[in-house]
Amino acid sequence: MNRKIFVILAATAAMAVAQKKTMSIENFDYSTVMSQVQAIFGTQQNIGQGINAMMTKRIAEDGRFTVVERRKINNVMKEQDFAASNRVKQGTGARIGQIKGAELTLMGDIVVFGRDDRRVGGGAGAIVGGVGAGAGGYKGDAKAVVVLDFRLVDAETSEIIATGEARGESKRTSKGFGAGMFAGGVAAGGALNMTSSNFGETIIGEATMDAVNKLSEQLKTVALNGGAGDRTDDLDARVADFSGGMLTINAGAAAGLKAGQTFTVYHKGKEIKDPTTGEVLDVQTTPIGKFTITTVRDRISMGSYSGATSPVVGDIVRK
Repeated sequence: MNRKIFVILAATAAMAVAQKKTMSIENFDYSTVMSQVQAIFGTQQNIGQGINAMMTKRIAEDGRFTVVERRKINNVMKEQDFAASNRVKQGTGARIGQIKGAELTLMGDIVVFGRDDRRVGGGAGAIVGGVGAGAGGYKGDAKAVVVLDFRLVDAETSEIIATGEARGESKRTSKGFGAGMFAGGVAAGGALNMTSSNFGETIIGEATMDAVNKLSEQLKTVALNGGAGDRTDDLDARVADFSGGMLTINAGAAAGLKAGQTFTVYHKGKEIKDPTTGEVLDVQTTPIGKFTITTVRDRISMGSYSGATSPVVGDIVRK
């Protein structure tokens, strides 16, 4: 009895893993906010790459998607090439051709990356530029705002599955000089950047993380069943093997197949050819049974078959 429960739980876990989509994340475009970036950091920063790094970490931690590396994919390929050389102990290195493809691609634009400050008090200074400057004392209310527009794209069809906007904010009040106000007193004078260990402690860092977290939460609710996320509607696979009641076809995870899916098996009949060119115009098919997937690998799927007629190698498997 316990063994049966274990088998059921293992099969359920395997099905959940098979249904997990792979995702690549592109650098976010920040061309519309370059002047604000220059003002905030005192120099130009590639905040699109910074958002990419934050999103990669956050989405990988959430666990709904398998995130694949693309920003530094050349390093992975270099390691595979090195492992294929005679300098690496056989069987210990990365194998060439094992890089996973991405089913989904996350793209986005940083449309707001700035601040909304109010100052009350004396002094000749004013909060300007990146971290602010002032010769006199004042009480300042600072608000940083970061807005990310995003779209989730089917990597095979280029269809946009989902779009959205994530708005992050952070507010602070400070008494005293303007210097360091926007950076929260952590870094000043343009020394701050998105790779700094204390970036998250700054007001703009807090707003950025708020936007990243909200975007990640939205991705958790995206419906991936059907529509652009389902690539099996036009499946045209072939029977590769049938023995012991187990059917194997020549399509797997790379074709979007998942454990639990059911397809119809058709026996190939007469070919209809063009009498002039000999080109095959059509193939007559007869449905003979049903195939339910239990195990999925990259290029093959295996499962149970039910039908009055046994399938043979070359038979067609479709929706």
